[in-house]
Amino acid sequence: MRALRVSTTGTSQRAAANGKARMAKALVGIAVLAVGLTALPPLIGEFHLILATQIVAYALVAVSLQLLWGRAGQLSFGQAAFFGIGAYAYGYVSSRDSAGGWLAISVAVLIPSVIALLLGYFLFFGGIRGAYFSIATLAFALITYQVAISWQSVTGGDSGLTGVNGAVLPFGAFEVDFTTGQGAYYLAMIFLLLGVAIATAVRFSSFGLVLEAIREDENRAKFLGYNTSLYLMGVLTLSAALAGLAGGAFAAVSLIAAPDMVGTLLSIEILTWVAIGGRNSVAGALIGTAFLRILNDQASTVLQSSWPLVVGVVFIAVVLFFPIGIAGGISNLRRRLMAYSTKPEAR
Repeated sequence: MRALRVSTTGTSQRAAANGKARMAKALVGIAVLAVGLTALPPLIGEFHLILATQIVAYALVAVSLQLLWGRAGQLSFGQAAFFGIGAYAYGYVSSRDSAGGWLAISVAVLIPSVIALLLGYFLFFGGIRGAYFSIATLAFALITYQVAISWQSVTGGDSGLTGVNGAVLPFGAFEVDFTTGQGAYYLAMIFLLLGVAIATAVRFSSFGLVLEAIREDENRAKFLGYNTSLYLMGVLTLSAALAGLAGGAFAAVSLIAAPDMVGTLLSIEILTWVAIGGRNSVAGALIGTAFLRILNDQASTVLQSSWPLVVGVVFIAVVLFFPIGIAGGISNLRRRLMAYSTKPEAR
């Protein structure tokens, strides 16, 4: 019995040490990301800065899907709906003021969160999971798109909202103007770093561990006493809040909120970014978004009519050679190289 207790204690200590090491690596990664994003604007031209700003805003909605799909195992086809609702909410509030402030940002986060909370309650407590959840979110996206087109007095109909103002946010006695080109970029960057920090915190929290348990075997998690429906409703709400924040940021930098922001096509694109990058890590969502957005931009510039074919071929190639995503493939390759370098015959 004593030997078993010592063995269990040693295993727990090693697990705790490994967890702290992984957390330290994640914090270093966030710091490197922050430094890299901060130093980027002076290194690129104005045109590329616009593209970089869009990529940063899109990366946040990809992180929100990774949190729901990669961490909890629930694939959503409605992530663009939350993104677009956040964009419309920000646009509607900011268009009635000289600039978008904290109220516009807060509404962009709050409305998608409340909708996701209600949607999650009826779906998850109703026993909807897996493919049926995906179909339900697809239906939700289609409904949201029809509302965006039909509710002209609020959404502007097919034309969308065009009177959207950039963000000027007060910090105590000071106001920071994010309406310039670089200002819009740094606004999107700040929100992305916030989203990455939240997703990382979830990963290493007890909440995140329960989500992983639900992803692997929900029945076992229920047997251990966890209210899995409540946890899934919580992660859907958090995911929608981040998507709404991304939508608000995108509206603030692009100065428009349009129906295609809530469409199923964008939802599929977001899903593709996360799948290509690797849904098991936040880094995968970031890599997939940057890779595919840059590929789309370059391919559409060089091949004006056939660029979707090129993107499709690249997508198939990545799926074949990196079935767990680019980030997962790189991680596996690094582990193999490290294992090979530690073998006695490799020395």
